[in-house]
Amino acid sequence: MASWTNKKNSPVEAERHFHHSNSRELFHQRIPTLKAGDAKQKMREIRDYVLNTMELYGKVFESVAAEEGFFVHPVHKLRHPLIFYYGHTACFYINKLRAAGLSEPINPRFEEIFAVGVDEMSWDDLNEEHYNWPTVGEVTEYRLAVRDHVDEMLSSGRYKLNLPLTFENSTLNMDNSFWWVMLMCSEHERIHVETASVHVRELPMRFINSAMSCFWKRCEEVNSKAPVNELIEVFGDKVHVGRQPDSSVYGWDCDYSDGNYVIDVPAFKASKYLVSNAEFMSFMKADGYNTQRYWDEEGWKWVLWRKPQHPWFWVRDESRPDGYALRLQAELIDLPWNWPCELNNLEAHAFCRFKSEEWGKNIRMLTEAEWLLLWDRYVGKDQMDWDKAPGNLNLEHFQSSCPVNKFKQGPFYDIVGNAWQHCETKVYPYPGYKVHPFYDDFSMPTFDGRHACMKGGAWVSSGNEATRDARFAFRRHFFQYIGLRYVEGGPTNEERYCGSVLGMDPEVDIMTDAGFRESVDGIPNGCVKIAEYCMAQFKAHARVEPKRALDFACGAGRVSFELSALFSQVVGSDFTARYLIPAYAMLERGKCTYSTLESSSLQRVAKMAEASNYSWDSNRKRVTFFQSDPTNLHSHMKDFSLIVCWNALERSSAPAAIPLHMLSRLEEGGLLVIECQYEWVEGGPSARENPGETSLPHKGFAEEEIYNLLGAESAVE
Repeated sequence: MASWTNKKNSPVEAERHFHHSNSRELFHQRIPTLKAGDAKQKMREIRDYVLNTMELYGKVFESVAAEEGFFVHPVHKLRHPLIFYYGHTACFYINKLRAAGLSEPINPRFEEIFAVGVDEMSWDDLNEEHYNWPTVGEVTEYRLAVRDHVDEMLSSGRYKLNLPLTFENSTLNMDNSFWWVMLMCSEHERIHVETASVHVRELPMRFINSAMSCFWKRCEEVNSKAPVNELIEVFGDKVHVGRQPDSSVYGWDCDYSDGNYVIDVPAFKASKYLVSNAEFMSFMKADGYNTQRYWDEEGWKWVLWRKPQHPWFWVRDESRPDGYALRLQAELIDLPWNWPCELNNLEAHAFCRFKSEEWGKNIRMLTEAEWLLLWDRYVGKDQMDWDKAPGNLNLEHFQSSCPVNKFKQGPFYDIVGNAWQHCETKVYPYPGYKVHPFYDDFSMPTFDGRHACMKGGAWVSSGNEATRDARFAFRRHFFQYIGLRYVEGGPTNEERYCGSVLGMDPEVDIMTDAGFRESVDGIPNGCVKIAEYCMAQFKAHARVEPKRALDFACGAGRVSFELSALFSQVVGSDFTARYLIPAYAMLERGKCTYSTLESSSLQRVAKMAEASNYSWDSNRKRVTFFQSDPTNLHSHMKDFSLIVCWNALERSSAPAAIPLHMLSRLEEGGLLVIECQYEWVEGGPSARENPGETSLPHKGFAEEEIYNLLGAESAVE
């Protein structure tokens, strides 16, 4: 791995590892602008940005001193060991290039095990029995191989950069697709610079390389006293919400609005500072962690589960002057009382209830729109136009938090930077929201009313994260570098925005309606017919017991649930997590909601399917769901008695590989059922729609040709 000198890598190491011939800053980067300029210079800028991001991410893991540290399970058990995240971002490059039809696999095994498991979603497979992790050395070599592959593509001149490059034209042709994927992957890796550094921070100190404290250079300004917080009045105004469709920088799907989205923000009062460690101590002295009235229902359940007595990154240490230390990336320091207190959303909400009781006022967290108003009024200049970051942001000032009264913006401090700020608002789709075809499940699964927004960025936030319109959200019990700016204001109704999800994903709505409606125009449910046919064929032809079934391209899960009548274990799987949302809702909560378009009124109408109305309700816990690639299934997805693969070949960019791969996961004597329209081509749907752009125009494969792909009579009956 590369070495470092202060904040710059040595030229020798930079050239050897990242093909740069001169020393350059790992910090202080600017997100590339994409509106105009010299295309060749911009291509070099993007290349430097991508390689810089890869190198910075590698630095996060240099803080781990022993290989064992990569395989230690997080104490909260909510995520994979670090080894997963070490390989994940490199794997992401290859999988997104493949999704765009631009690359072949480099290491199919790694591109399967490192593919999914970022947010704490139900389809993230955290069962460690399903993984045989490679060594750190093997993953390092894989990362270097991916780096070389990506750099060759960036430097080859094969892909022309057409400016402006926007979300809307990012799939117009292979050139645009390539450059958008490069930006997507580098911004994804920058997100993980932040989240993986939290994982390192959670490791026991015995696994930490303390020498890395010279790289993660912390702020030396610590004080046993913190400024006394106060509320400052903010007059109301309208704010434009969302990234503009013609934005000059990369954005995630949830960033964008239609360009005309405006919210009228009433007047409010906001705290001058982020809540400091000292201010939060008043909550602890009031026995806040053991006082139920400060917590909402979800928060109190978390308290009973985790039994917290202090914030997550505080360490009780009686040898310290005030009895506490603060865990940083590579060291423990005396708790700095004037730094922001890092909390999860549940703790932030409880603190606001405590403060409301103490002051006799309605104290709450910011809304997303209130934060935007503060930014517009007192910051006003985005990353692309900075001379220097206006706050402790983008790794430009420190590689840690700093005092809450150091970076002033208007009458406030830390509107941007130092620590993210919790919001009352749950993340929701803005008007004009569209999924991106190369990452169609980035945001949609989080529009569930359970992922709370955070705004402003932290010291480590960079790239897209450090822009006005960045939108990120976590489950309320998650810990990141997030603090609290509280507000005195009227009651909010932020839940109203969650209703905007209705009809937001018509494809999933249609799939769900088709799955759970008993008939359409008098025609019996097709999913039920498929399941009945497969079970009948299994009983007639299989030479094994009905133990384990796979339903690929399961969508909303109806076939999977129907198969549970015969099979003791059923695995439903699909290409994208978007399709699994209703399946998991049905599995976990016994019901799922969706919408249909009424033909008479052309209005979206909410619908609900309930498991109690179906014969398989008592069996539904036999079913599990995983996101997976039908040409590279998770390694634990094997030894199936029955495999049902339907509507998958037409949706895959490599359909010819699916039949034989499915056959390899079938136990001897089992039954494989493949259903398709015989309209698939190599390259996937885009190649079928634009036949002139594919070099492999396989058309209309007949049943006999699928039989041959399976190995004909030597492999199947």
